[in-house]
Amino acid sequence: MATLSVRSLASTCLNKSAPLSLRRDILGVYGNDNPQNRSLKERLNLIQNRPFVRLALVTIQGASPNLQRDLDNANIVYQNECNNWIYCVGSITVNRPNLLVLDQDDCFGSGHSVSDEEDELFDLGRDMGADVVGYYINTSNGGFAGCAAHPPGRRGYWSGSSASPWTFGHELGHVVGDNSHVSDSDNLMFGGGTINITNPPPDLTNSQCSRINSDPDVESC
Repeated sequence: MATLSVRSLASTCLNKSAPLSLRRDILGVYGNDNPQNRSLKERLNLIQNRPFVRLALVTIQGASPNLQRDLDNANIVYQNECNNWIYCVGSITVNRPNLLVLDQDDCFGSGHSVSDEEDELFDLGRDMGADVVGYYINTSNGGFAGCAAHPPGRRGYWSGSSASPWTFGHELGHVVGDNSHVSDSDNLMFGGGTINITNPPPDLTNSQCSRINSDPDVESC
């Protein structure tokens, strides 16, 4: 009976159907880099009762992501601060060595031009069941640890192999909710580099959470 309940919940709330992986599709475990005890009961309660954003993950082969750490850390902040969570619909690895160091200039300033490599990167993973896609590469030609600039109509962001434990959630906060940088070093959206965030896990304000929860890609069961 419990199995049927989980399957029904996965179908109704997550659009996931058989074959179903309890580890990946329900508990959200896609990596071995952050082992911990995970409660099925708590997860099912989360699925049923809190709004969430669907996120697909694409790793460019050769990058070295801390995928599970990043998912778990982002969820700590989003759940504790905004009463919402991040649901990973799937994770794939793609062999595109030309995208490991991204040719991109639209994180340098206020302008936004889409390079050929950026256009190629943000085409990946668009058939995985999420409007927002997170990418793992090594870095960009500007040496950034992450960037949330994306081509029009293809929401997403990337994190580099040297990114801090909070870069993933920070860049997602730029995309979902359109949150800007702030000067508070305790905040997830601190503009002085996520490596310099103080008193982790970082905070999100009520207004930042309101923008996230009002985003069109945040949904409920």
